[in-house]
Amino acid sequence: MKIEKYESKEAAGEILAEKLFELKLEKPYIMAVLRGGVQVAQVIADKFKLPVHPLIVKKLPSPENPEYGFGAVTEDGTLVLNENAVLSLKLSRDIIEKIANTIVLEIQRRKNIFGELDNKKISESDVIIVDDGIATGYSLIAAINTVKKRRPKSITIAVPVSSLSAYSVIKKLADNIVCPLISSDYFFTVAAYYKTWSDLSEESLKFIIEDYKNKYSD
Repeated sequence: MKIEKYESKEAAGEILAEKLFELKLEKPYIMAVLRGGVQVAQVIADKFKLPVHPLIVKKLPSPENPEYGFGAVTEDGTLVLNENAVLSLKLSRDIIEKIANTIVLEIQRRKNIFGELDNKKISESDVIIVDDGIATGYSLIAAINTVKKRRPKSITIAVPVSSLSAYSVIKKLADNIVCPLISSDYFFTVAAYYKTWSDLSEESLKFIIEDYKNKYSD
């Protein structure tokens, strides 16, 4: 069946869960990119009967247009830059550092809410990184690099939809990638591939993560 749009993030998670289960990963460990990945990941977690672990990633917003990112940074300080965007925006290293430092403060605030990475668990697991979609791919590249530093047994990327350009990059960085819908649309946005779209508050995200921690164990 050809997928054109998902009913919701949870419905997309059901499709991913079936495909991930077929991989027969020996020791899966589910990590959800905050924020959008959590809604997708909770359905996968029910399939595997495992908790959802948060992975904090923030894009680096351009000074003139905060919606346009020129890279991303993760909770351990891993930084990935879109060099083409940096050149087109004419960003100096001082400006990049100033923006990155501001984002790192926001990441620290989120770490205080959601907790630190469990290096030992990651290193002994087949990590599944879940997000709601990939547009440019820089946030996910940063996430993959952060997880790779912990030397997991394997890394599997699970996303409902991706732009073709980002998919081509990401599949080279992971052991597996599960992505049922790959789009070559020039004006690509992740939200366009969902019939209903919602972003959860931090309180709701924390509730889901705590609920799954209590419901299941690794």
